[in-house]
Amino acid sequence: MSSRWISTLTIPFFFIGSHCSIIFLLFPRAMLHTTKYGHWEPAMMYMLIELILMVILLKGLNKAGNLDYADLLLPLGRWVSTVLLLPLILYILLIGVMAIRGFAELMIIVFVVRSPLISILLLLSSITLLGASIGPRGILRASTLLSFLYFPALLFALLGCSVNARLTNLFPLVNTSFDFMQHFEFLVPLFTICPFLLLGMLPPVIKVQLKPLLITMIPLTVLYVVIIYIPMLVFGVNAATLMNFPLVTSIDTVNLTWTIFHRISLFYAVALLAFVLVITSYALWASSVLVRKMIPGWKETYIRPILGLLVFVASAMIPNWSSYVKIYASDIGFRIFVFLVIPIAVYLRGGFIQRAYRKKVFKNDA
Repeated sequence: MSSRWISTLTIPFFFIGSHCSIIFLLFPRAMLHTTKYGHWEPAMMYMLIELILMVILLKGLNKAGNLDYADLLLPLGRWVSTVLLLPLILYILLIGVMAIRGFAELMIIVFVVRSPLISILLLLSSITLLGASIGPRGILRASTLLSFLYFPALLFALLGCSVNARLTNLFPLVNTSFDFMQHFEFLVPLFTICPFLLLGMLPPVIKVQLKPLLITMIPLTVLYVVIIYIPMLVFGVNAATLMNFPLVTSIDTVNLTWTIFHRISLFYAVALLAFVLVITSYALWASSVLVRKMIPGWKETYIRPILGLLVFVASAMIPNWSSYVKIYASDIGFRIFVFLVIPIAVYLRGGFIQRAYRKKVFKNDA
């Protein structure tokens, strides 16, 4: 494969990997509580919402040129930029916290049942800090390589569930009433669309093209639907709804004696680890850059370890899985604020910069 094609696929692979690090743990459980049937309908709505927000964000970034969030918003003044950037920094850090804490729970289930949670969190946080230190280009290259290595393992684990699937559990397939939109639970799975926010830190590093990402949304949508229906096909809707880890439990029911590991959940966990470390490293790097640009007197070499320690402490303060789930249900207002305000602010700011540039060019030509 030529270097040009690898460069073109870098952002789509990073985008898919970012989603994989988030959706596999809590998304199936959250979706199963959203509606009793027709689960593909809210899943499609979430992807449509992310598509719209991503287009708004990327249109604004393309108008502004090679600028990231800080370069775009800091010229608006101290107070306005703080109101916009501080929630963004906190939310990006929250992505890292929840990814590390969620995967630590999975490691205890699949790998190391008797290991202390704090030691696993310390290990993951240390690797994240190391990953963030290699910079954005290193993280993106690692994301591309890990995608080639671990996407097949992840797909293998998901396809393995087909041996225990019962197609009768698929029905009823359509919910014509759309009653799920009337319930609070409909807003909880929206946390899975957050990877579009991470694209706003990439323009100074690599050109972000809209068309490849639009194409990427197609396999992502299929993946969203598949991971919802796997627990339903294996256990049925009622049983799957009662589980804390419906997808992991579904994968763990498969026993293929001809594989190296009898539990194919090991393939799933190893693949997920790679994507979690990529997104947490990127989140730590991005938040460190934003803090440094907001406070130029601080050095990024000091900011990164401090934020890494903050991520570790915050993840360690989540005592159990029930508390972890409650966080996703309690930060909905904060999440919606960031999801809506940041893309709109970037779009408006990008349009202003583009118009100012055109006026300057027109005056010079005149």
